[in-house]
Formats: sequence, structure tokens, C-alpha cells
Amino acid sequence: MNKLKIDKLLFARVNMLSGKDECECIVYANDFERTKKILNKNKIKILNEYLCIKAFRVKLNRGAILSLSMVSQIKFISAISKVQTLMHVAKDILGVKDSHLTGEGQTIAFIDTGISSHLDFYLGQNRLIFFKDFVGEKSLCYDDNGHGTFVAGVASGNGALSCGKFCGVAPRSKIISLKALDRQGEASADKILNAMEWVYDNYKKHDIKVVCMSFGSEALGLNDPIMNGAESLWQEGVFVVSAAGNSGPEYQSIKSPGVSNKIVTVGGFDDNRMGDVFDEKFFEIANFSSRGPAFKRFKPDLVAPAVDVISCGVKKRLC
Repeated sequence: MNKLKIDKLLFARVNMLSGKDECECIVYANDFERTKKILNKNKIKILNEYLCIKAFRVKLNRGAILSLSMVSQIKFISAISKVQTLMHVAKDILGVKDSHLTGEGQTIAFIDTGISSHLDFYLGQNRLIFFKDFVGEKSLCYDDNGHGTFVAGVASGNGALSCGKFCGVAPRSKIISLKALDRQGEASADKILNAMEWVYDNYKKHDIKVVCMSFGSEALGLNDPIMNGAESLWQEGVFVVSAAGNSGPEYQSIKSPGVSNKIVTVGGFDDNRMGDVFDEKFFEIANFSSRGPAFKRFKPDLVAPAVDVISCGVKKRLC
């Protein structure tokens, strides 16, 4: 056994396994194809392949995990974590209300709980160009939680239903919705990785410029699969934005993938406004917003309004 190649959370789970009991994990490869042959040779069923991070999702018992940790072609074995979901005045505060930066010609992919058929995404022009469901495998768009629709509205809503009052920061951007989180706003890491792999395979085809990930999980160290997936997209030239998390005010509470130094991590602040009136001297970090540092680096990279923000909602299931 090479304990250095097994992450701490998985090692704790391994010690609780007995006999042929199995747990899902992520196997990182030094050599993708050779590792695949090794897994097949040992009759280990590959549940998913993640070329973006050169890894496989598999089910392994205690003996298999310990044995594979000794194989040179295998780089690391990680547990599968669970992620959770974490504007008119806001645009004034950010100084973008009258900006010429409207998102025209840009495509944003949202990995979230889905998106509803809200008119702020359709009226004037249908800007929802693609929807994929990694949870229920449905073909028509839906959002059984509401978080994904809210986030998409903050970024890309055009304010059609409010005569332009509640308008997102990029109201002309095209939208791709990738539903990877369920109705409780939760997902195991493999669902998130499936969505990231889809972006990795299709960002050129759909000209995806930005990926928004407004969720977080407990970071599993430098080999955290969600963080590595986000970094692989960044390295391909996709601008990756992640929420810092809602675990403040404690320090070192940034969630994955926001712990990465390669992507942009956004924390939240409270503008303490009275109605529509605000004063910068009363701005403060929101109590719930996660704090850094992360891996001894300053995080988050920036903060944005996070209290009393109005965006698109879901009144009922439309599909």
C-alpha cells in the first residue's frame, strides 16, 4: 500500500470497508490508456472516463484500492465528494448599469440545478441555446430547485418581465444550462465531472467563453477532482468562475472548486442599502461568505453583492 496515493477521506472510508464491500472513487492516471488497460485487466468496471483530468470513476473494495495504490501508472485515488448550491441596485453598485458590456456574442455555461422557461431568457431572442440534464436525463429544460434559474438570471436575464428593471449583468449573452445538481441542490462529484467533461468536449463547438459554477464542496487537497476539472477547463482557455461558498465567517472556509488559484473565486458582500440607496462606506463582507486563505493563497479573488439580490425565479415546474 502507498498511503500517499490515497486521499485522507477515502483512506478513512477504506478502513471501514470489509470483505467485498465497495465504494466509488476517482482514479487518476499518469498514463490514461495504460491505466485503462490495467483496470480492464483486473476486471474493474469503469463507470465514467474523464479525459479532462485523466481519470476514471470506478467502484473498488478495500483490497483493490490498496493494490492499485502500488501501481506506477496510477497517480492518485480520490474519494467522491458531494457539492451543494450555495439586480437593479446590484448593477449600480458594480458600476455596470450603463456599461456597453452586455455579453453580446458571448456564451455562458451554467453548471447548476437547471433552468426554467423564464421569459427573461426567451423574450426578444431565444438565448437558451442548449440544455443537458445529467440528473434525470430529460430533454426539455426544467429547474426543480430554482437556484440555477436565479444564477442564470443574475448573469444573463434581460429584464423582460420587469421592463428592464431587474436585468442581469450580461443580458445579451447566450446561455447553456447543464443540470448536474438535483432538486435538493446537491450532487456527487461524478455528476459535476460529467458536466465538466461535456464542456471540455464541446466548448469549441458552442464557443463557450465562461463557465459559472455556483456550488461548492469540501476540498480534498491538491488532488481534489472538482478543482482539477475546473482547472482543466481554464487551461483550455475557458474563463471559470466559482462561488467562494457560504461557510463564513470562519477563515479557510473556501469551497472547491473555488480553492483553485487558476480560476476566479467570488465572495459576497452586504451593501447595507436602504431601499435603493447605498453608500460604499457601509459595505461589508456578508457574514455567510466563505473566507480564505485557500492552500496558503489569498481567496476569494473578488466580491460582489450577495444580499437582497433580485433575479429570475421558478413558480412551477414547466417541463
